[in-house]
Amino acid sequence: MPDIQAEKLFDGALVRLIVSKPKGNVFSRAVMLELEAALARAQADAAVKLITLEGAGPHFSFGASVEEHVKSQIPQALAALRKLTLTISRSPVPVAACVQGVCLGGAFEVVLACHFIFAAPDARMGLPEIRLGVFPPVACALLVKKAGQALADRMILSGEELTGEQLRALGLVHHVYPAGDLAAEVQAWFRRTLLECSASSLRHATQAARHPLNKCLEENLEKFEKDYVERLMATHDANEGIAAFMEKRKPAWRNA
Repeated sequence: MPDIQAEKLFDGALVRLIVSKPKGNVFSRAVMLELEAALARAQADAAVKLITLEGAGPHFSFGASVEEHVKSQIPQALAALRKLTLTISRSPVPVAACVQGVCLGGAFEVVLACHFIFAAPDARMGLPEIRLGVFPPVACALLVKKAGQALADRMILSGEELTGEQLRALGLVHHVYPAGDLAAEVQAWFRRTLLECSASSLRHATQAARHPLNKCLEENLEKFEKDYVERLMATHDANEGIAAFMEKRKPAWRNA
């Protein structure tokens, strides 16, 4: 069974892409590649006006696969995350993330690339990478542009989790809806807004609106990724943090 379920609504004007990978909808490299392919198929349909990205079950995603963050696998995992991020950010069709439950790490970075973020008020979003001795390269490129330096510093440097309601108040989340009604409320919002637009004109507007952000993302993302792979993963603490997480123990930092 594929990890990404697709559903078309409103005569094909809305495509739902649902990550369905128990437990926790972890964004492994395989899941990210499958999601990228599903997005490309939806974008190729001229009738599509919105793509929603959702997680099956009570949580959007526990995050990227920590097992794939070991030194031997991290270049491939980060490359897949970069490609997925760019596929979303450059999408001519707006992409809306619908976040309930937990949404952490690499999954939250994917959400940051979306044009709209809808969330349950008690959804928990965060970037815990610093606690593992690493950093989130996509968030470093995106979050400051989307929500400002103060929030980027807070989330990237502290690893603090914030709720959907908190992030709505800070301007990152578009609307909050109860978790049980989230998909239906987003579809109602779509019916009131984008459904009435020309799909062709909407694509032109989306690409124009995203041009400054995409330019910044393209300039910085590979640079941050290279720093992660070549410099960060050469340190003791980055490797120790990942190993400690997988071994379920406290990391022994050397501060080097």
